[in-house]
Amino acid sequence: MQQVTRLPRSPSGTAGKRQGPLLASILLTALLWGSLTWAAAPAAQAATPTPTTTPHRPASGSAGSPAGGPQWYQSALDLDRVQRISQGAGILVAVIDGGVDATSPKLRGQLVRGAGVGPDAAVDGWRDDDPDGHGTAMAGLVVGRVDGGPAQVRGVAPAARVLPISTGAEADSAEVAIAVHLAVDLGATIINLSLGSADDPTSDEREAVRYALAHDVIVVASAGNVEPDDPPGDAAIINSPASIPGVVAVTGSTARGGFWDGSAHGPQAVVAAPAPGIRAPVPTSISADGLDTGSGTSNSAAIVSGVLALLRSAFPELTAANVIERLIRTARDAGPPGRDIEFGFGIIDPLAALTAAVPPVRTSALLAPPTRWGVPSEPPAADASPARPGSQPATADPPALDPAGTNPGTAGPTAATSGGGLDAIPSLLVWTLGMAFAGWLGGVLGLGAHLAHQAHQTHQTRRRPRTDQPPVPLTEPYGPTPYRPTPYRPAPYRPTPYRPAPYPEPYPVQAPPADTSWVPASPGAQPRHF
Repeated sequence: MQQVTRLPRSPSGTAGKRQGPLLASILLTALLWGSLTWAAAPAAQAATPTPTTTPHRPASGSAGSPAGGPQWYQSALDLDRVQRISQGAGILVAVIDGGVDATSPKLRGQLVRGAGVGPDAAVDGWRDDDPDGHGTAMAGLVVGRVDGGPAQVRGVAPAARVLPISTGAEADSAEVAIAVHLAVDLGATIINLSLGSADDPTSDEREAVRYALAHDVIVVASAGNVEPDDPPGDAAIINSPASIPGVVAVTGSTARGGFWDGSAHGPQAVVAAPAPGIRAPVPTSISADGLDTGSGTSNSAAIVSGVLALLRSAFPELTAANVIERLIRTARDAGPPGRDIEFGFGIIDPLAALTAAVPPVRTSALLAPPTRWGVPSEPPAADASPARPGSQPATADPPALDPAGTNPGTAGPTAATSGGGLDAIPSLLVWTLGMAFAGWLGGVLGLGAHLAHQAHQTHQTRRRPRTDQPPVPLTEPYGPTPYRPTPYRPAPYRPTPYRPAPYPEPYPVQAPPADTSWVPASPGAQPRHF
């Protein structure tokens, strides 16, 4: 069991089937291209200047100084147009935090009865035990009302509802795992985790995430914050549970579309969302007006949870994997081409996610190891950054690519060699592979031709007459047998003479003997019936 910390919202101002000829043509083209490229590589290398070594860090505004003024993220995400398409109606978002203040005007009628984990947590989650009002702020960013205060302080999905799961003033990994189970069992379709630990995920957390994914629930977690005095290696570590496969790990972005310096980054990053200088509701015990401005990837995760609520409401027929696919495939690529360790797939674009045509998928793209690193299927190189205790060494930033597709951020053998050295290896490899493919293709075609010839010979042999027996002579000419009708010969008439049968002798009839024993009945006797 490990301690889990809620990522503080630091005050604004701090950083935290092919035909043979076609195949032959393709093969010949590949061989010619490989040979020409190999031959031309030394000259091309000599004519290309060696790029300078510069680390990749997109330009960004100073931490906590958003260029768009108050609630700049609403303009950056075009929420006015987005909320005319969807407002998240019918979606339940679980906020696992220190509880939510149900008395906040911005959250009145926006909460459902939740649950508490731990002895110090509110049993229904309707009390914020965090000293900074963290859970209230996260709920406000997801479902905050337009009224009840300044209109610019409102949630991304105001028609959705929040299910608060409180872990009390403090939380550990076991309590977070229990809270995830409770959120799924209580009907949430999105779970927001604006908290984390720099340690590796525990078995309880991994099992809880699997439980949520098995129930078609989306889990969103913040990547983590970085303080100015933190070791440099800490910034390259995505917090747990955001580092668990399948979780939408959210990093921070700025008003100018850069990467927020107070955000952690790493290979598990999925998307980026606004982080610094965001105003949200808090309990009045913390701020008299019930509002506070803060910065952190907690804000980023809550905003992404709200956007996912908009998508689940607009596309109720989509599975969680397809909702996530919409989110990542429509994100604006802000770093090196493809997925990178800072922005992941890019900065979220809710309007594009609601309107773009996105092909369906069967499984979540987040369950497979990351492969898009500027150059397709090229993983990031190893780095000297310290790894978590007891974990494997962390991977470093993928190389940044310039528009020409070269890597200005590495000064390895490519930059140090020239002529027909290591730079000729790719062309030589293409030529070698082409020759190997030609040999394999020739063998396959030869074998196919041999088998076809054998099959043809067998077929012809079966059609020839047998030569070990003489052919049977034909007794009839070819063609149908002529019709020969049989003449009708009736049988001669032979009448049979009539011979009557002899008349039988008459049957002798004898009269019965007379009855002489009859005596008349006496007078007065009654007749009897038989």
